[in-house]
Amino acid sequence: MQPKVSIVIPVYNGADYMREAIESALNQTYENCEVIVVNDGSTDETERIALSYGDKIRYFAKENGGVSTALNVGIEKMEGEYFQYLPHDDLLHPQKIEKNIRAILESGDEMSIVWSGWNYNYTDGRGVKKFNMPYEYSDKLTYSVFPLLFSVLNTVTVLLNKRYFEKVGRFKEELYTSQDYDMWFRTFIDQKTIYLDEELVDYRSHEKQGTQADPEFVQNCIALSEHMISNLTETQIVGIFGSRYRCNYYLLDYYEKFGWKNCYEKTLNELKKFEEPTVGKVERFELTQYLKSLGSEKTEGIVLYCAGNNAKNLLRQLWRRNVKVKALCDQDKRKVGTAIDGVGCIALDEIDKANDLVIVTKDDPEEVVFELRKKGIIYVTSFKEIGAEIYSTLPVKQKILEQFK
Repeated sequence: MQPKVSIVIPVYNGADYMREAIESALNQTYENCEVIVVNDGSTDETERIALSYGDKIRYFAKENGGVSTALNVGIEKMEGEYFQYLPHDDLLHPQKIEKNIRAILESGDEMSIVWSGWNYNYTDGRGVKKFNMPYEYSDKLTYSVFPLLFSVLNTVTVLLNKRYFEKVGRFKEELYTSQDYDMWFRTFIDQKTIYLDEELVDYRSHEKQGTQADPEFVQNCIALSEHMISNLTETQIVGIFGSRYRCNYYLLDYYEKFGWKNCYEKTLNELKKFEEPTVGKVERFELTQYLKSLGSEKTEGIVLYCAGNNAKNLLRQLWRRNVKVKALCDQDKRKVGTAIDGVGCIALDEIDKANDLVIVTKDDPEEVVFELRKKGIIYVTSFKEIGAEIYSTLPVKQKILEQFK
């Protein structure tokens, strides 16, 4: 018998979006599911819509108390062995539950936690866009709470055993916008999770959703980030990052991207207290040798192909590790002749096809890599392929301090 999965949908005034969410839960290819809708004191047409599904769903109504209270009612009422949280405005792809359960069963451990890629689904006409996982994180996604610390996990992608609620407790009812990340922090800690590299959820973005309507959302995210970091033991930090120094660098880079100034300054001051680990020199030498192995003995330089944000990011990462970039390259003629951080952008026909190592920085680079090879460029790889190798190499501390001021 296949294990039963409970899909819990908490709703507060969700009449505009809940029908599609319920349909996505009912249309799962995995048959042993129950759909639980918990009405958190709505004043719109939520109850009428929910009741229209009859016995296809299990419906419960309660006084308004916040999403955590509704989730906890769903947990109390669920009959399944596995828990799936589905906000009333998001969507599960038809095979979401089937693929999640398959991954758990194949792991041989019923307590395995599985999560996956996801899409942004914009209701303002921009359509559906895949969330592109930062390539530099790819080798650490299953390490304990790493995906939470760096905000690459979408809560709707998570499927886990109900018994975790017996181990760590239920959703904290005093939390209104970060209750899910708090729960996953308590369940992911010291675990090696399963990540499925495919989009199995649509996260719908609209002006009425809680995260956009709450003016304190960003501050809540910052507070949660600080809470998670402060609650990691030294052993846990070493297990995830290898050292406190490396942890501080990763966080510094992350806080800069998000513009969290106070976190950034605090982490920078913390990093300054540490001596640069001697292993950094060894790692940078090994990185240089690794990059050389991707080209030929006559390789004269590295060219970053597609001069967008990914190229800017990779350029900074390589500079911090003493890896020189010869040029950027882009098919957009307007970019040719310009420079980014002192590195010029050249035309495609200026690449030394027999000797340059070309790194494609475009999202989903496979087609571009193929096309460049067809054009006779011998040594081509991608940021996607080598990003984790670069990021796991410690940068030069002085260069960090020069850039992070």
